[in-house]
Amino acid sequence: MATTHTRLPDDVLSVLNDLRGRIRRYVLIEGVSLVVVVICGLFWLSYLTDWAYFRLSRLELPGWLRSTFLIVMLCSLVGGVLAWIVARLMRKIRSRALALVLEKRFPELDDRLITAVELAENGDGNETPFASAMQRRTITDAALTARKLDLETVFDRRPLKRALAGAIMLLVSIAGLGIADASSVQRWYSAFVLGRDNYWDPFRRSALSVGVVAQPGDRFRRLTTDDEYRHPRGADLVVRVDVPDDKVVPEQVTLHYRTVGETGSSQGRVTMTQVGDQTFRHVLSRAMDDHQLWVVGGDFTNRLPYRVDVVDPPRIDSISLDCDYPAYTGMNAFADQQVPVQGTQVSLPVGTRFVLRAETNKPLLGVRIRSPLFDLSFANATTSDELSEAKQPSIVSSQLIVKSAETEQSTTYPLGAGDVQSLMVSDGFGFELPLIVASDAAERLSTWEDSVPFELPVPPDVPLQFELHDADDIRSGEPIRLTINGIVDLPPVIETRLKGIGRSITRLARIPIEGTIIDDYGVSTASFGHRVDDAEQYDHTRLSLEPSGYKSFTLGGAEPQATEPFSVRTLELSLGQKLVLSVFATDGDDVTGPHESHGEVYTFRVVSNEELLAILYDKELNLRLRFEQIINEVTEARDDLAAHLVLSREARDLRAVEQPTDEQRALLDQTNTSLAVCADRRLQSLRKNHTETRSIEESFSDIREEMVNNRVDNSTALERIDDGILTPLHQINEFDYPEADQNIALFRLVHEQGDRSTKEIQAAIDAIETMLDRMDGVLTEMRRRETFNEIVKLYQSLLEKEQELHNRTKKAHIDSLFNE
Repeated sequence: MATTHTRLPDDVLSVLNDLRGRIRRYVLIEGVSLVVVVICGLFWLSYLTDWAYFRLSRLELPGWLRSTFLIVMLCSLVGGVLAWIVARLMRKIRSRALALVLEKRFPELDDRLITAVELAENGDGNETPFASAMQRRTITDAALTARKLDLETVFDRRPLKRALAGAIMLLVSIAGLGIADASSVQRWYSAFVLGRDNYWDPFRRSALSVGVVAQPGDRFRRLTTDDEYRHPRGADLVVRVDVPDDKVVPEQVTLHYRTVGETGSSQGRVTMTQVGDQTFRHVLSRAMDDHQLWVVGGDFTNRLPYRVDVVDPPRIDSISLDCDYPAYTGMNAFADQQVPVQGTQVSLPVGTRFVLRAETNKPLLGVRIRSPLFDLSFANATTSDELSEAKQPSIVSSQLIVKSAETEQSTTYPLGAGDVQSLMVSDGFGFELPLIVASDAAERLSTWEDSVPFELPVPPDVPLQFELHDADDIRSGEPIRLTINGIVDLPPVIETRLKGIGRSITRLARIPIEGTIIDDYGVSTASFGHRVDDAEQYDHTRLSLEPSGYKSFTLGGAEPQATEPFSVRTLELSLGQKLVLSVFATDGDDVTGPHESHGEVYTFRVVSNEELLAILYDKELNLRLRFEQIINEVTEARDDLAAHLVLSREARDLRAVEQPTDEQRALLDQTNTSLAVCADRRLQSLRKNHTETRSIEESFSDIREEMVNNRVDNSTALERIDDGILTPLHQINEFDYPEADQNIALFRLVHEQGDRSTKEIQAAIDAIETMLDRMDGVLTEMRRRETFNEIVKLYQSLLEKEQELHNRTKKAHIDSLFNE
């Protein structure tokens, strides 16, 4: 028998389908409400977290935290929709389950509805007619009862209402926030959806522009968190904060800093000083380590630290001069052409061309060289191309500014790319500057044009100031100074002396001059210069030997006591004329010279032979008087020693007394004192007489030479001077005086030792006696010459009287001719 299914009545099916629809609507509304509650709750959580964090730290939430919030919101949205809506809606709701829900909610169904549903789903092929009638009866009753059921009472609306109320409240609160403060919603959107880092900036009441004041020149450099600022080590780090005009000036601005260096790290904070209506300032003295800075003022602070990288400032490690000395100096052959500069000064001959090579510790961006006459600036194009656009305006232009020494006007000459390339070294670690030391640097600069190759004239003894600008955009705080001292080639230095000649000469005289001519770089020419009477110009006569460029030239050659003679005979002078003579010399300076100078100017008067002999006689007379005085003093010394010889013997006798009386002891002490004083006194006087006697010998030697040089000598006169005066005087000075001096010194030494000095005193007396005998012989010869000289002087007097008588006769004759 085939199985038959009982079909549910339409009323039952309608109730079940209505319940199924109601359940799905409930699930949908509740799921949507729950998703809205979660999403809105996460919105408020993120919003309030951001607001509280900003109030505490004045910073935006970290990006990772905002990203986490956004991910959680998206996951919650997707998860809520899937779990609370999609999964529940996609679940199949069977009729049996619906029937059980209704049976549980409505007891009056008395299981008839579930029975009818099961019969309709399963059926029974073996049922009896009675059973079949019963089933139909049950289904009919279930349909009648179901038609009267209130399905709304099946649901518990409280969870749905709570979810829906929460969703509506949250939505209304967000909508109210959007209406009341749309900017805050926009801020949340920028922060959590768009992910902007500075989303609080448009809403801050305060804003601070942070920078540093760089030296030199108080240049303001704005700091950014994207780039680091490089600061010279050891210099003050001046932090300046400016408040924009459209922002509120905070009551206080605090600077937080952290230093990181090789020795460790430290941190601190200071309150910045307000120096204007909208400016705050603080100085971190002598920054030696890297710094990280945070600035807090009002509701502003920087999210990331401003980074200050402390680096070495630009400096010149070494300077050397590659010199090309002027040819006249001769220094290129033997002097070092590579001159290292030690300190702040270096000396070079004027006219030296040189290349100043400077090595620096860092690659340079530009160099500025200043002096009172010019201002030279040039930039390294290779390095400047690598800088950011923000630093490009700080690059100096390559130009030469020539300043007028007389007016305040200046002329600017731009430098070509070729000049700049030649001035900077290829790697940027230094520069090379061609210069020339020129006394006329001002005149050269006034007419300076672009020269090939580039060469800049610098005046001597004028300091140059070097200012460096490195690739870190750091300028040297203090200019490096260097003074090029110009060694000006001075005129030759001439030192001369007359040798064996006086200021009165004969017409046949020979004037010997000894001395040296000295020049820094060599004497080029030397000559005698002379003029007669009132002549203004000198006539020059070449020397017997040429200087030949020697730095030190000796007149007459290198032989000892060499002289350079000047012959008066060739001038054919007359008696009474005046001759002016000097030695002239010039150097080989072809840059600023040549320079000429002359030595001492000697003036001579031309006299007759007789007058010259009379002049020499006067000299001899004075020397004789001096010599007589010396003889008297030596005689006095001999007599004094003889007297103390007696005292010495008495002292010897007193020492022999075994038990001397007090009177004898006093007499012995007095005698010893007298002997000691005598020894010292005689030693000093003898040495003084020795010096004076040597001077007399030299003076007589000069008289002899003067006679020879004036051609008034004869063999007899020279022999008398040589044999009668000079030879004995030489023996006295070289032998007699030293022997007497030695004996007196022994006398003093023996007496100081307490021994008997009688023998030494006697030896000193004997030496002085021998010397006096020789002195008397010299004096006798001097007096013999006096007789001869007096005859010459008498003859000279007769000649003068004859000349005077001749002049009177001539004048009387002329007067008589006019009277007629």
